[in-house]
Amino acid sequence: MTVFLEEQGSDDGFVGFQRVSLTSGQSESWLQERLFEYASLIPMVEMFGQGEAFVPLCREYPLRHGASNVFLDLLGVSPTGRLVLIECKLWRNPGARREVIAQLFEYASLMSGLTYSDLEAKLKQARGLTGESPIFKAVSAAYPELEEARFVDSVNESLRRGDFLLAIAGDGIRSDLHALKNLLANQGGLLAKLALLEIRLFRDARGRTLLVPNVPIQTEVVRREVYVGAGREVPIEAANSVRSDAAAIGMEGSEAASSSASTSKAQNKEFWTRFIAEVRFDHPDQSPPRHGGNNWVKMDLPGPVGGLVAYRTVGNVAGFSVKFKGPEGREVMQTLLEDQPGVEGEIGHAVQFRVGDSTGDDGREVGGLFIEYLPHEGPEMESEQMAWLLKTANALVNALRPRLAATVV
Repeated sequence: MTVFLEEQGSDDGFVGFQRVSLTSGQSESWLQERLFEYASLIPMVEMFGQGEAFVPLCREYPLRHGASNVFLDLLGVSPTGRLVLIECKLWRNPGARREVIAQLFEYASLMSGLTYSDLEAKLKQARGLTGESPIFKAVSAAYPELEEARFVDSVNESLRRGDFLLAIAGDGIRSDLHALKNLLANQGGLLAKLALLEIRLFRDARGRTLLVPNVPIQTEVVRREVYVGAGREVPIEAANSVRSDAAAIGMEGSEAASSSASTSKAQNKEFWTRFIAEVRFDHPDQSPPRHGGNNWVKMDLPGPVGGLVAYRTVGNVAGFSVKFKGPEGREVMQTLLEDQPGVEGEIGHAVQFRVGDSTGDDGREVGGLFIEYLPHEGPEMESEQMAWLLKTANALVNALRPRLAATVV
């Protein structure tokens, strides 16, 4: 494959760049350096959705593993407060893919045991930094509108939940796509999202190198979670139906455990009764929401989906979910995945997809779409939840209903 660069004002006109392998003279360290130095090579929106960006913090970030240290290739942070963990891998042999995925999830697990203070102390030590708030200084230099207290809270929440953005960067990823998908589907235990980044290299006759980032899978990767219910862990396969259709996510068994929750069933019903009364939809075909179980309501949508569910969790998270059913649902989900930047642009919020293992031939759920929001703790928390839910419900209906209606024959 050859790509061409047109040099304006040059006698050369079009310059041909021939595709070369990353293994042709470059090392994983070389790739690591380039991604750290030129952070825009990492297409965060295409990988993880609107609102996410990569602010590099450290190369070879040390993590304690038993009696020794292991080193994460690249550590960064998004202005949303979610930590970004990247491993660079040249795909010289098939075993490398299994090794790097296991390695990255292990690093994420080690990272989830830290606090913001731990993170900052290790960063200072690794990079020889002095002064206060090096993480926030790095991020605020690019995003000056950020509030430090809110950002620190978001990073702490990312650490507490293990809610990270994970990426594997390398060459030759496309040829391993199906095997990688299968491996990703077998990871568990973290609230983390993993994407793949292929860096394509092209070289011209003068030895100049052109780097082209490519995302072979956008969010058609499996985001694995373990939900803790009433005294037991529920793997995502079992929890999907709870999350998507009973939507007190987390919470299978949460109604039975509601005595320890911050709000009662009566208060939850009052909250959602108010939501039903106040929500307004621009789309004339949208019917009003209706009560579901404790702390969730449901809105009808066309197509092979289980409707739009709005919910609150015992952890004060507000959110929406849509589950896709059967082979038609899988096709619709894939279409939405391909149009994710457009969907997020209309909604004004990052969207997360989770793809299940089922083919949907039996009409079962094949995956879901999720949006979540965590308000500030305090007396205004419930008001923030309500305002966000009212605004986002209308935006979601406007974005999803026409796309879903187009799939109905």
